[in-house]
Amino acid sequence: MENLINAQVRMRNRCPFRAASLKGELVGVLAGLIPTGQLPAEHADRLHELQAERADRYMGLGGVRDGVKDAPVYVVSSYGTPIAWVTQGGDVVIPEVTYSPTTTRHQKIARRALADA
Repeated sequence: MENLINAQVRMRNRCPFRAASLKGELVGVLAGLIPTGQLPAEHADRLHELQAERADRYMGLGGVRDGVKDAPVYVVSSYGTPIAWVTQGGDVVIPEVTYSPTTTRHQKIARRALADA
């Protein structure tokens, strides 16, 4: 387990980590659906749709094997809820959702770390 300072460095470099209730992980094409915890349904459903589309394209369904620009490839979660992710196209997504004070702190850390990369 790492501390929050090390976690920021790992986030910046898109490396897996765990720092207490904050976690960063790479999302493989066939990794299964990202657990969405308390993420509002509109965001959770979209994440799962993009993951499914990425997997379908990877498997060559429909004859297309290119990437899915908006599909998540790196996810930061707080208490099991995705609070930020980086897409295959390199965009950083941090939904404007209000959580507990600790998760709000984690959102700020992720925002700062992922913007620096």
